[in-house]
Amino acid sequence: MTLVRLVLPQGVVDVEANIPPSDVILIATTSSILVRSDLHPTIVSLLLQTMLEVHKGPGIFQKAGEFPQPTDPDYTVAASAVDFYKNGPSYFQKYLPLWMTVHAQRAIAVFVAAIAIGVPVFHYLPLLYQWYMRQRLLYWYSQLKALETSIDVNGSESNLSAQQAELERIENAVSHLRFPLSFTDQLYDLRGHIHIVRRRFAPEANDGGPKNSRVA
Repeated sequence: MTLVRLVLPQGVVDVEANIPPSDVILIATTSSILVRSDLHPTIVSLLLQTMLEVHKGPGIFQKAGEFPQPTDPDYTVAASAVDFYKNGPSYFQKYLPLWMTVHAQRAIAVFVAAIAIGVPVFHYLPLLYQWYMRQRLLYWYSQLKALETSIDVNGSESNLSAQQAELERIENAVSHLRFPLSFTDQLYDLRGHIHIVRRRFAPEANDGGPKNSRVA
C-alpha cells in the first residue's frame, strides 16, 4: 500500500454549480489484491480478467487501462499474474468455460509429455529389438561353441551319444526360432555352422574314434 497524489478536477462533482470551484489536491492510498501463493493459476487469471473488466475504463482519478497494474513494491507478483499482464488471458480462457479450460490444459500437458517420452522411445526401440534378436543368436552360438569344445576335450566313445543328443537339441531349438527378414542371413549362418559340427561325428561313427579337426 502506497500514498499517491490525486487531483479532483474543478466542477467534476457538479458542473452547473461548479463544485469544486477549483482543482483539489488529494492524498489517497492504493489498493492491492492479495492471494495465497498456492492459489491455482487459472483462478488468478480469472480474478485479473474481472478486475480488468471493472477498472479498465477511465475515471475521475485514472486514465483508461491504468488499472489494474503490477506495481506494488511490497509484495511479489504471482508468476501467473505476470504472464497475464504480459500476454493477456490464454486462448482457452477466451473461448472455453473454466471447467473445460482446466481439462484442456491437462490434456495438452499429458500430450506434450507423451511426445517428449515417445520420441526417444521410438528412436531406440528398433535398436533395442535388434540387440535382443542378436542376443538370441549369440546364445545358440555359445551353446554350439561349448559343444564343439567338449568334442575336442571329451571326444571319447562314451560321450558321443550325449554330444549328439546335445547337437540335436540345439538344432531343434534353432529350427523353431522366428526372426525378421533382416536376420535371415545370420540365422542361415547359424544353421550352416550346426551342420559343420554335425559332420564331425561322421568320422567317429566310421572308425570308432574322435577326429580332432576343428571348424573355423
